[in-house]
Amino acid sequence: MSFSLSMKVSPEAAALLQSKFGGHPGFIRLAYDNEGCGCSLSGAIALWIVDKAEASDLSVSSDSGLDFIVNRSDAVYFDERLSITISGFDKTSVRLASDGQSYGSSIPIQDRRTEAQIRA
Repeated sequence: MSFSLSMKVSPEAAALLQSKFGGHPGFIRLAYDNEGCGCSLSGAIALWIVDKAEASDLSVSSDSGLDFIVNRSDAVYFDERLSITISGFDKTSVRLASDGQSYGSSIPIQDRRTEAQIRA
C-alpha cells in the first residue's frame, strides 16, 4: 500500500516549528504515540523533532520548507492532506487537522534529538 501525505503549514506555525530547531538539523516526526497506553488504538498524536529519518519513514511533502516524516506504520492514522496552524489555546503548541478531522488542538512539539546531535 502506498501513502502520499502532504502538509500545509501556516506562516505562524512554520516560524514556531523552525524556532524549535535552535539552528541545528533535524526532522519533524508525525507520530502516533501509544507508548504506555496499553493498546495500539489508544494513542495520541505527537510532533517530535528527531535527529534523522529511519528506513521505515516516509517523507511528508510540505509547503513550508520544513522536513516532515512519518513512520510507515503510523501513516495509516493520518489523512493524506494535513494542515498545521498555531493552537488557539497557547502559542507554543499547534493544531493538526485535515479536511475530515482534527487530530489535536494543542499538540506540543517535543525535541527528541540526542544532546550530541544538538551540540554538533
